[in-house]
Amino acid sequence: MAIDWLRVTHPGSIIVTELSVADWRGASLDLAAITETHIAGIEIKGEGDSPARLDRQGLAYGMVAREMWLLCDMSLQEKCFSRRPAGWGRLEIHEGIVRPYNVAKKLGPLKKHPLGGTYYPTVRDESRYEPDRWYPQEHQSPHVMCGTLWRDELCAIAKCYQLCSASKAPVHVLTKALCDALPAPLLHDEMIKALRRRVWRRPVIDLRGAK
Repeated sequence: MAIDWLRVTHPGSIIVTELSVADWRGASLDLAAITETHIAGIEIKGEGDSPARLDRQGLAYGMVAREMWLLCDMSLQEKCFSRRPAGWGRLEIHEGIVRPYNVAKKLGPLKKHPLGGTYYPTVRDESRYEPDRWYPQEHQSPHVMCGTLWRDELCAIAKCYQLCSASKAPVHVLTKALCDALPAPLLHDEMIKALRRRVWRRPVIDLRGAK
């Protein structure tokens, strides 16, 4: 269902499951749409998962992906949404379809306050739909973006900018050369180009040219 939502909202992208980031050390986006301009990621928390890793995931994923969403099982919504990283949008399943979480509010029935008096609580308004939104992640890390790429991709970028003449340079040498020479926004754009040129070693959903 989340893939269907990405198909609609990010036409022309390449949709990848378990996109490895951050030097291939176990950090991976559950779902990622690689668009012409950025990576849009979805973190999925199913029944039995815990929100405990969200703080670390927010830091790691934001170093590569500019757009992030959180989709949780209903049993975890309250816990996960309360701990979602800054800027992440929320998704929900409504009538069998994934959509941005409805943030429409209204005043609920009059209630007694535990400390005395009465008040009108704010509750969700199901009569109208106001979608949640995401805000750009602005802490892209050159080192982590390099860690998302394969060695041949790093080498191609280094050669393009005449940074490394040795075609057999190790990954750490290529990474240092790129991080030292290219500002983060430029390296981000090169990462996107490389990922969209990549010949993937496993099935992906390529929406380029799809009608």
